[in-house]
Amino acid sequence: MYLGVTLDRTLSFKKHLENTKAKVNTRNNILRKLVNSKWGADPPTIRATAMALCFSTAEYACSSWCRSRHTKLVDTALNDTCRIITGCIKTTPVPCLYALAGISPPHIRRLGIAQDERRTQETDIRHPLHGHVPPPRRLRSRASFVQTVLPLQTTKQAARTNIWEDEWQRNDTRALEWLDRGITPTESLASGHDLGWTTWKSLNRLRVEQGRCKALMKVWNYTTEDTCSCGSVQTMSHLLECTDAPRCSPEDLAEPTPSAVACARYWQNDI
Repeated sequence: MYLGVTLDRTLSFKKHLENTKAKVNTRNNILRKLVNSKWGADPPTIRATAMALCFSTAEYACSSWCRSRHTKLVDTALNDTCRIITGCIKTTPVPCLYALAGISPPHIRRLGIAQDERRTQETDIRHPLHGHVPPPRRLRSRASFVQTVLPLQTTKQAARTNIWEDEWQRNDTRALEWLDRGITPTESLASGHDLGWTTWKSLNRLRVEQGRCKALMKVWNYTTEDTCSCGSVQTMSHLLECTDAPRCSPEDLAEPTPSAVACARYWQNDI
């Protein structure tokens, strides 16, 4: 170990990332004490606590190990962190978690930190690697920090947001649907975070269409009945148009409008 980073023979950083995942999981357990299914601290407090406890631990010295093949170990723990912030369940698509939590995905945050370190290495004469000329690579698999990371040209937040938006446009069909509804990848909590924990949790589950509706509970073998009180099959999309409850549209959930808030509060104890 050197300066808190566990080094192995092949510099794969697998052991270090396993240790980091365990540390983040421990902090997630602390974070869970702030929320429950029926009550919780206000979402901005939970997000600030998660950034201070979990993300700071997960990103320590990440400019040295962010190119490792084992970074998904840490990403898994941070996915749980965002589930706690948003109140979403495990079946929620991962890109949706980070959009609702207002936090860039881990691989984008690590890239921004590495690029900022690369800029410091080039511009600050006090940096130990300033002016360093790396030797030729003997193994193509060795992704050297100096040879593979480009220096940051803007602020870290602007760079993260730009990369995040590009990924949404290219890869994620669910993300494109959210863009049409007005939900964009920004580093701030989604709208509705000031409504209280239970409403915030219900609102997010309606947005991602993943929750404890009867149709999904039947799929998961928790119940044998999947009909709503109105007689229709109770899916997550049906909750928005149920005749026994306040109605709203998926677009209303993005703002959210008063009708969306009323719908979320009606179902908050059921989903």
